[in-house]
Amino acid sequence: MADKKEKKDKDQKKGGSFKLIFFMVLVGCLIPFGIPTLLVCLGLTPTLIALLTDTDKNRSALATIGYLNFAGVLPFLMDLWMNGQSMDVAIRIVSDPSSWVIMLGAAGVGHLILYAVPPAIATMVVTKKTSRIAQLREGIKQLESIWGPDVATATPVDVVRNKNSE
Repeated sequence: MADKKEKKDKDQKKGGSFKLIFFMVLVGCLIPFGIPTLLVCLGLTPTLIALLTDTDKNRSALATIGYLNFAGVLPFLMDLWMNGQSMDVAIRIVSDPSSWVIMLGAAGVGHLILYAVPPAIATMVVTKKTSRIAQLREGIKQLESIWGPDVATATPVDVVRNKNSE
């Protein structure tokens, strides 16, 4: 048991270092495209952090935060493309606080969705199931009033069958 846990921890550490190396190689390949890379790398920092820290096998944090963070970066990337892809435009976008509020705010909305929606859905499901249980208990009471108390027993059918056959 301990060996499996140690192997899993080792695999996770190996996976994390692989992701970091992959990201560095990706950034290295994108350096010739320079100016948009600066904006994308800085703007998608929350996505990089989610990539490195998300331990869920479904990668829900990466998907939620990443998509919304990219949606926050995309208008500024388009602005950069429309204004000639110069370093001056990239620096203007990166130095503007409102661009950071939008880029990081979109990632913040991703965090909000990630941490608020699952508990809200769980509460709705529990409420619905509790209501259904109350409805079924009411049905048992009605059956009991019509057919008698033996209908509402929790005794397994095999026990009742064996008792009646004796």
